Amino acid sequence: MVKISEIAAQNPWWTRGKDFWLYDKHLSEIHPVFFKRKGMDFKPGNIYTLRGCRQVGKTTYLKDTIRILLEKGISARHIIYLSLDFFTSRREMRNAINYLLETTRDADRIYLFIDEITSVPKWNIELKYMADQGITRRAIIVITGSCAAGLKKEGELLPGRGLEGNEYYLKPLTFRDFSLQIIPDIINRLLDEELSRSLMNLHSTLKSTILNINTDITDMRRIIDTLIPFNREIGYLFKIYLTTGGFPGVINHYLIQRFEKKKEMVDSSLSEILVRQVLGDFVKQNKQEIMVKQILKEIIAKYGTRYSFSTLARDVEMAHTTTIDYLELLEGSFVVFTFYPYDFNKREQKFKGDKKIYFLDPFIYYSLKSYLIGVELWKLIQDTLADEETLGRIVEGIVSSHLLISKEIPYMRESGTFLWFHYGRNGKEIDNILKQDKKSYLGIEVKYQRQVDTRNIVRVSPVKDYLLLSKEDVGQGKDVLIVPVCIFLALLPTSSRNL
Repeated sequence: MVKISEIAAQNPWWTRGKDFWLYDKHLSEIHPVFFKRKGMDFKPGNIYTLRGCRQVGKTTYLKDTIRILLEKGISARHIIYLSLDFFTSRREMRNAINYLLETTRDADRIYLFIDEITSVPKWNIELKYMADQGITRRAIIVITGSCAAGLKKEGELLPGRGLEGNEYYLKPLTFRDFSLQIIPDIINRLLDEELSRSLMNLHSTLKSTILNINTDITDMRRIIDTLIPFNREIGYLFKIYLTTGGFPGVINHYLIQRFEKKKEMVDSSLSEILVRQVLGDFVKQNKQEIMVKQILKEIIAKYGTRYSFSTLARDVEMAHTTTIDYLELLEGSFVVFTFYPYDFNKREQKFKGDKKIYFLDPFIYYSLKSYLIGVELWKLIQDTLADEETLGRIVEGIVSSHLLISKEIPYMRESGTFLWFHYGRNGKEIDNILKQDKKSYLGIEVKYQRQVDTRNIVRVSPVKDYLLLSKEDVGQGKDVLIVPVCIFLALLPTSSRNL
């Protein structure tokens, strides 16, 4: 039985009001940068799901949303937060929610934030019951779960209950969001006044400049030109991003180590937390840890190359269907994403061709590889950054994940409907084929090296425009635009459903 005192302890704003955040561990201990995300568009009677990988700050996001609601004048008693990680049954969940709804019967609108909902088996049955009984008409319900795959699976069993169109992703920060929010902190730490002033000017320019990926390369060039003078400053930020990835906790840890403790490093404890949680999700799904480790190790060994599911299954010595099952769980947990080839003749994704599998964020790659091969995390990061070939493949994955985040809409517009790679009979590839809104295609090739040559671009007749993403080179040809990858990523926005 859940005690009322335990529920009250989870809702300190009932007694402390809008100043609760000063005492909340998720909000008060974030240092030096509090990374902000976009807000949700709340409407009564709807159920909102927030899915994302481990350590991206889902609970922090909920608490900050509550702080904003209080600042807007919403009554503290009409905002309810429940973390279900210590609940043992659906009955406890139902009793707690019913009690809280009963105590707020006088409210026209209530906000119910349910965290770690996947801790309770068959949680969706309770939400279905609430919706069918009309209990949710005056409520705005937001749910999250650490097991993102489980949240998606059970959520699919709630059709017509206000879930449609209300699913959001919370993924690692993109390079643009990272840059916009990290620059003010770095400016205050730098002794180099020239770099500090340049970063300040970059911040101002970047805030007002964004790239529409659906436009043609002439318009892209005009936008990109505004950031070319800041190539050195953006490159400086990109090196930090390649080190930390987009996880807020890792970024802040690195900033403290580098600028406060004067010791550049990332502690292995951060990767250990992530690895334990990733593997723990598979145990909760009754999967074998040894098998997921085999698959992850093979993905790392083949990183940036293409291969079939059959080849992967053979190399890990697992059944084909079992391998796909584990891969789907890794995707559902936002650990990896599978990149499919495109068939221009049929104008559709090829399911039977070779695929590419990338990690969603470079820190996931570092963490899992460090664990699987037994190399200390910071040494592995340094070795990766010094290895041009491996780093190039990491950057390829970053570009593809950013393109994915820039356009995806949960369920309605997922990656296979607008983003692929391509390879011909001769084996030559185009790293990214992006379908633009005007029904045309944009080819995007990543060459993270000092010198690039447009003659190396594989041209396909349906693709009229190409971007060649370089390490430093800038240029333009008849149908190709050469852009430093860091500038391209700094300008690329996220979709409306990626917070």
